[in-house]
Amino acid sequence: MMTLLVVDDDRNILDLMAAILASQGHEDVVYAQSGEEALALVNQGQYKFSTFFLDIQMPGMDGVELCGRIRASAEHRRTPIIMLTSMRDKAHVDAAFLRGATDYLTKPIDTTELAARLHVAQLLFDEQQTSLSAIRREENLRLGMSYKSYSETHFDLNDAVSIYDVPRVIGSLEMENYLHRLSRGKRFMCGAICFQIQKRERLFSMTSPLEFYEILTDVAEAIFETLRSYNVMISYVGNGQYVAILPRTLQLNEEELELNLSLKLREFGLIDGDTVPVDATVIVGESVRMSMFDASPHALIARATAKAEVKCAERSSMSRLLPKSMSARG
Repeated sequence: MMTLLVVDDDRNILDLMAAILASQGHEDVVYAQSGEEALALVNQGQYKFSTFFLDIQMPGMDGVELCGRIRASAEHRRTPIIMLTSMRDKAHVDAAFLRGATDYLTKPIDTTELAARLHVAQLLFDEQQTSLSAIRREENLRLGMSYKSYSETHFDLNDAVSIYDVPRVIGSLEMENYLHRLSRGKRFMCGAICFQIQKRERLFSMTSPLEFYEILTDVAEAIFETLRSYNVMISYVGNGQYVAILPRTLQLNEEELELNLSLKLREFGLIDGDTVPVDATVIVGESVRMSMFDASPHALIARATAKAEVKCAERSSMSRLLPKSMSARG
């Protein structure tokens, strides 16, 4: 039986959530009035939680910390987490998403909006469970042994798999939710830049899914280290591409950024690796800004990835025109 967990230190909010959820047919709901109480319920394993609602501002362990603690559990690495907040300042929202939040609702709670967000969360949870069950069956049939505990061991190149345990890196769904929930004015103050693995198809074909996933994680960490001094959010959007959301006013030198990233990748052993012929060279695309005419997150991300695609194609064409000796040195 799938169960919801609602956490808020305000008894009135819990009573309101209980009334709303009951009116929408949700009977399997557990309530907690503190982060510590909620974490104890999660760790006990008595309930199979399918969605979490966490208040951001609570005494003791607040919702942001609780979100991170839940995400640290292998069982709930991808379980939808919806934050409840009366605070509209961007800093608290950023902190929640960076600790693993899937979405958020602002107080006072709108019944229709809650129903819509919960519906999407439950669909996401069901999809994840179906995918995980298929992976388990496949592994048991093919190998006759225990399966890997995370679904990223089987995926296609285009899949926007989640990258865990790298600071300021969030999932692609979470990235779009984050941008969607910003006011139009705050969204307009965003820009984006794409980082693209140059020979992604070849790299994907010559490695196992698990090896490729580990490369993706290392590249994400290299990108974070290169951008550490900037206030950015990073997401792997699939097809060997990462998008960083950054302040619109931030002026980046793409060539210098690419050079610094190349040095970091070499330091990580992702260029000229010793164990396997790794070539995770990353192209840095031209930064773009949110458009006044189309302020959708999808449009911003698409424009950023398109810029990287063009630059990657130009770089490949130049490489083919160079003499082999010069190409090899480059």
